[in-house]
Amino acid sequence: MEKGDGAMDEIDTTILALLGRDGRRPFTSIASQLGLSEGTVRNRVQRMSDSGMLVFVALCNPLSLGLQALRLFISVDRAAHIEAVCRALAELPHTNRVSAGTGSRDIYVELTCRDLTEAQRALDQIRSIDGIADMQTSVLTSFDKDHSWGGLRGGSGQALARPGSSALPDV
Repeated sequence: MEKGDGAMDEIDTTILALLGRDGRRPFTSIASQLGLSEGTVRNRVQRMSDSGMLVFVALCNPLSLGLQALRLFISVDRAAHIEAVCRALAELPHTNRVSAGTGSRDIYVELTCRDLTEAQRALDQIRSIDGIADMQTSVLTSFDKDHSWGGLRGGSGQALARPGSSALPDV
């Protein structure tokens, strides 16, 4: 693998799996487990971070903070508008995640608001975006399992990174 070509190798994949379980894990610990130098791990993490492949964040359960969590499923009026609608949604201060995909709806959006009044204002703002044809809204009442706040240590997003998985090396 050439450095800088954006490709990941098995070592990068393993580093990501380890950081996915504990984003604060020391590079010395990762290096020791993989038989690498700390500098090698640090350089690889920096390269993945610089390329946008890896982003470190702190997440929490919005409901535990008294916030409103909403999920939107949006249809656009023409396929050509999907990218523009996604960009407009991503610029809004309440949106946490905006994804285009396949299925009965074109766009999936997660947002967090202080209260229902703020949520209503955010929804009104979203409805005014040119290209949105229809929107289904869900207000979340609990988080029983969600990799975005419970940590990736066993969340559904880590199924491939668990020890014994054939998709990633055991770490």
